[in-house]
Amino acid sequence: MGDKAGINRSLNTIRTELEYLRDSGVIIPPQFQSIMAQLPQPGGAPSPYVDPRYAQGANYVDPVNLAAATQDPNHPANPNHPKHNEWAKKLGGKLGNAFVFGAGATAGGDLVNSIF
Repeated sequence: MGDKAGINRSLNTIRTELEYLRDSGVIIPPQFQSIMAQLPQPGGAPSPYVDPRYAQGANYVDPVNLAAATQDPNHPANPNHPKHNEWAKKLGGKLGNAFVFGAGATAGGDLVNSIF
């Protein structure tokens, strides 16, 4: 990891530049607030920001909630739950679909690039 003082200086520079852009009217206040929410917090705490495009939906998996669910004996994520195998197959299927899509997109992109 980089020098903490250097990282803080960089973040302060980014915040100052964003404030300048907001004050000069280049970005509107909602954009400013969204960008600021995505930056790490002072003191090195990670941002709690989650992009709303990815925060919801059938394929969203929150690692913190998943880890907590594995400890709950009534949740299918717990290995001792009777429906754990069904749950694991669904999760594996989602990851497999993501892998196939990514591989297909990469191969398609490579094919198009080789043509041009």
